[in-house]
Amino acid sequence: MASQMGHLLLLLLAQVGAPPEQPPAPEAAPEVAPVEPSGELYPPPPEYVPPAAPAYRPLPLYGDKGMPELAIGAGYASDAGFLAAAGFRYFVVDGVAPGVEGTYVSGGPGYPAYGLALASLRLVPLRTPHVALALTGRGGRVFLANHRDGWGAGGEVSVILMMSAGVGLEVGYEILQLLPKSFCADLRECLLQEPVIGLRVIL
Repeated sequence: MASQMGHLLLLLLAQVGAPPEQPPAPEAAPEVAPVEPSGELYPPPPEYVPPAAPAYRPLPLYGDKGMPELAIGAGYASDAGFLAAAGFRYFVVDGVAPGVEGTYVSGGPGYPAYGLALASLRLVPLRTPHVALALTGRGGRVFLANHRDGWGAGGEVSVILMMSAGVGLEVGYEILQLLPKSFCADLRECLLQEPVIGLRVIL
């Protein structure tokens, strides 16, 4: 009996002196790499692009290449009567334009009615946005009332004052020599000369 009590006492002392069992440590969670945001989901902001400066366009000048022109003129003189004129020309290069012109004069005291159908060539040696100097050579057929027809050749010097981008006022002086001499022998003179005032419309 004493030996059994001794064994029981030793067993209790062993259990009391033994360190308590520790619970197992929890396993560490595996490390997860951070997810980088996708460039497709979050596109970078667009770079600022300044607006392009407007292209420089020089002012158009009378006589620029490719410019068509319609000429219209009218007038009255006590000795020659009413005058009406029209023409068209096209600038094939800057300052150079071939064209055609037509004129009708009703006639007056000492002047028969006549008409002109002329080809012309205009040169513009001086051009600015507001004024231009024009030299025009012309020649063609002359039709006289109650008279046989003849020819004429001459020229004009004029200044064109631009009133807007498409309209100009032309002021000048023109001379037309009637040809041949036999054609105008019975007329008062063989040289027609007069001031010119006309309207130039740029199409």
